[in-house]
Amino acid sequence: MNNEDDELKQTIARLNNSDIELIRVLDDLIELLINKKVIKFTDLPNEAQQKLMMRQTLRQRTNHLNLLDDDDDSLKFL
Repeated sequence: MNNEDDELKQTIARLNNSDIELIRVLDDLIELLINKKVIKFTDLPNEAQQKLMMRQTLRQRTNHLNLLDDDDDSLKFL
């Protein structure tokens, strides 16, 4: 049973990492759709706008601290 527990923990950890990576993909996809004028930032529900703006702020702070290697993490919503 210990081996099964370890395997389950590893699977959950991989799933969590995958979720984090997918969130980043979705951030970039939303930015692309907005920049290409496929959607408007204001078309998104208010809660989604707030969450995206918070993530943008956090990503900019992280970039400012040079913790990320990305060249430009700013989302151009409006």
